[in-house]
Amino acid sequence: MAKLHSIGGLLALTFTCLFPALAAAAVPSDTIMSSSTRGFASIADMKKLEANWNKTQMGHLVKDEAMQPFVQDLKAQIERKLSDTRTKLALTIEDLRDVATGEVGVGMIEQEATRAAVAITVDVTGNVPAAQTLLGKIDQEMTRRKAKRSDVTSGGVKLAIYAIPPQREKDIAREAAFFIHQDMLCATDSRAEAEEMIARFGGAPGNRLADVKPYATTMGRCAAEADDLTPEVRWYVEPFGYARASRSLVSGEELAKRGKDYVSILENQGFDAIEGMGGFVNLAAYGSFEVLHRTSVYAPAVTNDPTKYKLAMRIMQFPNAEKMPPEPWIPRSLASYRTFNMDLQNAYKYFGSLFDAIAGYDHAFDDVIDGLKTDPFGAQIEVQKEFVQHLGQRISLFTDYELPITTKSERFMFMVELKNEAAVAATVEKYMQADPNAEKKEFQGKVVYEIKPAQEEIPELEIDFEPAAAAEAGAEGLKPTAMSNSAVCVTDGHLLVASHLTFLEKMLAAKAKGEQLTDAPDFREVEVTLNQLLPGPVAARCFRRTDEAYRPTYELLRQGKMPESETLLGRLLNRLLTTPEDEEEGVLRKQRIDGRQLPPFEMVRRYFSPAGIVVRSLDDGWFVVGATLTKQESQAKLDEAPVREASRVR
Repeated sequence: MAKLHSIGGLLALTFTCLFPALAAAAVPSDTIMSSSTRGFASIADMKKLEANWNKTQMGHLVKDEAMQPFVQDLKAQIERKLSDTRTKLALTIEDLRDVATGEVGVGMIEQEATRAAVAITVDVTGNVPAAQTLLGKIDQEMTRRKAKRSDVTSGGVKLAIYAIPPQREKDIAREAAFFIHQDMLCATDSRAEAEEMIARFGGAPGNRLADVKPYATTMGRCAAEADDLTPEVRWYVEPFGYARASRSLVSGEELAKRGKDYVSILENQGFDAIEGMGGFVNLAAYGSFEVLHRTSVYAPAVTNDPTKYKLAMRIMQFPNAEKMPPEPWIPRSLASYRTFNMDLQNAYKYFGSLFDAIAGYDHAFDDVIDGLKTDPFGAQIEVQKEFVQHLGQRISLFTDYELPITTKSERFMFMVELKNEAAVAATVEKYMQADPNAEKKEFQGKVVYEIKPAQEEIPELEIDFEPAAAAEAGAEGLKPTAMSNSAVCVTDGHLLVASHLTFLEKMLAAKAKGEQLTDAPDFREVEVTLNQLLPGPVAARCFRRTDEAYRPTYELLRQGKMPESETLLGRLLNRLLTTPEDEEEGVLRKQRIDGRQLPPFEMVRRYFSPAGIVVRSLDDGWFVVGATLTKQESQAKLDEAPVREASRVR
């Protein structure tokens, strides 16, 4: 889900700096897009967007002379990624920039029994001659490609249809359609979709994206929370429909190379209850925010029981709480802090079917749990009775790093609230006594277990926080993945699991006054901001010092070592970007971004500022608000943003 969400956000943000235009009152793009649109992005006022981007620190960063070699390389890569539109429609970013005077919309439309279509709508009010000139340029390009042109009429509107032969080996024959109607330039790679777009200009409800309930619900919630703040970017994704549409563009051979289909696994495990997600994005808002974003996830109940969902989707229970303050012993100097509530008893109860689906056979999860209980050489723990039932519902994650930056510099720690500390402490001790790589220590009167790297002759103990990896491991027997020199401690009503012993000790060390996270001005400022933006109970809170949080990734990009990274982001990228063949053969993936020309981090640190996110659980999904604060405005500026006694999103 997180990945699909990231695809929708990237689709919207890709347009953020690319199309300058003028506001105009034309037909809204979501009334022209099909109800089968699975991914959609819209830019309303391009002049305002470009101006606000230039006001942000990131806008200043990409103009910094020291960044230009890297920026130019990144732009070239983005152009290559966007070349698919040029291949299909002979349109470039510059073409659209020249003709747009209002909203630019782009959508991916799922089509039955054929490839998904791409549709683009551009408001060209007052600039129709330039749009017609562009169509002439496209015609010349199509002639160069030896495309056969047909001029047809549909609904009284003239269309130019091109049948484009394959242009290279392994290419396919393509189709492209263009028309101008009611001051809208429209382009799509499907004649059928073009004719349906023309029919929708009548404005009658029905087969329109604007009429799709998940779309209308997500956009409506964001609009209600945004008050009179018009979004510069709107985006929407129907997650599993988008995945289907994307797969329709890929050959079966390519799909096979991708290995296990986690999207289908999640869909079959009830996660298709997430019918849609969408959001608003603003830049340089109220003079106080670099970025202000709101996201609504629509996932209505599909059953009448308290869990609302089916199969593994039932684990998605995140209770709201009025207050979620950091524990007083959490240190002030962290890169990021995240905390959320989750019904862990419920999650344990329903996680098994997802584990089995990923492992590829029935009862895989039960076998793992039974192995922990009956293994004569193991700890012989009854997981539910001795561990799970004693867990609370709050989980936190902290990150930091050590200098100099290496692939192992990032440090992180998970913390789980406990209902019965003594019972969990006894279970942890029992487990550690059975682990030959665990060494019992004491730090400031607290029992700590350091888990050292396994020796070659001893099976490696690994602690994996990724369900997919854990499930795959379960398919081969219990082989939980590991963190070198990790450490575990049960104290102060919490279970702490850290990537490094030194990081755990930093957490446990006695704090002098002013050294707690709650004493940090930037943390307090972010908290005040989030409480203004979404007052009331929430299920999750996140605080991030972007300069500190991004530094390990930045430095590893400079060193060309992201594929070797053991940071959380590095692990995720390696899992997503490494092909099954390379993973099986142990081949290191190639870094896709050349960061060798990046300037030293201290030269760009000033462009990064604190950020935060809050998430509220709703009866039919979740609502997310996030903001990155500007460094150049005082806290007083926050008073200019609207503040509500109670949020409408409940």
